[in-house]
This record gives sequence, C-alpha cells and structure tokens, in this order.
Amino acid sequence: MSRESSLYAELLGPDWEALTPLLRRMHLEGHAAGHFTIRRGRGVLCALIGWLCRFPAAGENVPTRLVVRREGAGQCWERTFGAHALATTQRAWDGGLLAERLGPMECVFRLRAEGRSLFYEQVGAWLCLGPWRLPVPRLFSPRIEAETVEAATGMRVHVRIGSALVGALLSYEGLVIPEEESP
Repeated sequence: MSRESSLYAELLGPDWEALTPLLRRMHLEGHAAGHFTIRRGRGVLCALIGWLCRFPAAGENVPTRLVVRREGAGQCWERTFGAHALATTQRAWDGGLLAERLGPMECVFRLRAEGRSLFYEQVGAWLCLGPWRLPVPRLFSPRIEAETVEAATGMRVHVRIGSALVGALLSYEGLVIPEEESP
C-alpha cells in the first residue's frame, strides 16, 4: 500500500514519517500475532455491558491475532483473542480524525505520534442508527485510551475502555509481531 492510500498516513500527515518503520508497517495491511493480558470490569453492570459489546473474556497470555485489511478508503481491524473475534472498521472523519466503529457505536480519535509511540485521544462518541448519528453524552459515552509502542520485535498495544458511570470495562495489553505474508 502506498503512502497516498494509507488511512493513517492521510490522518497523521507529516507525522506519519516520524513514526518508526515498524509502526508504519503495523498500521497498513497485514497480519500479526502475539499474546495479550485481558482484564474485564467487575460487577453485574460491567458484565452486561461487556456481553452487549461482545468483549473477550479475561485471561493471561491469551493467543492473539491481528489482521488489518483495506476496506475502501478505510480499514477493517480484526482482532482474535483466543477463539473470540472482535472486528472494528476505521475511516477518516472530519478534521483529520479517525472514526472507529464497533456495532452501532462509533468513537472518534485524534492521533498523535510521539517518539516510538502512537496515541489515540478520544474526542467523541456517536450512536449510529441507520443514516442517523446521535452524539452520546460524556456521562454515557465509552472512554477509550489507546497507545501503540514499538518494541524490540513488534508492537506493544495497550487499550483501556471505561465509562464515567461504571468505571473500567475492558483493558487489553500485549505484544504483536508482524507475520510474513504467504505468496
């Protein structure tokens, strides 16, 4: 995929070149594998939200796969934690922001490259119902913090998802290593 057709290159502009070659590679099309630690929020309400959002179960050293593929002008990120699949779609949104959608929920992020890291700063959330996008008030909105960092052999990922109402809902952290594509 060329720089011109890369979603992240488009959104980051000149900062795309400031990312390490490995981080650039991991944010294009491709496959990666590794192991993650997954934590879930406690309590009945957290369990219900986790079930509705199709979150993976908690676990240590969970085999994880990541497949990033182009989908039109955007990307599909397919994560597999053990046997549990979690796929989101990503696209450019107004003002150079990244919109990521899981089911009817879409969160919007400002990307920031800093040293060997790429940070995702959430700036909004919408409930998407057919052609309508309804802003979700901050009190009810998911709050997502994410960071990817180049490690010696791959990319370390740390994602935290919470809510003002219930606190921590899900976090996952681990290392993924790029896999070579088969011809």
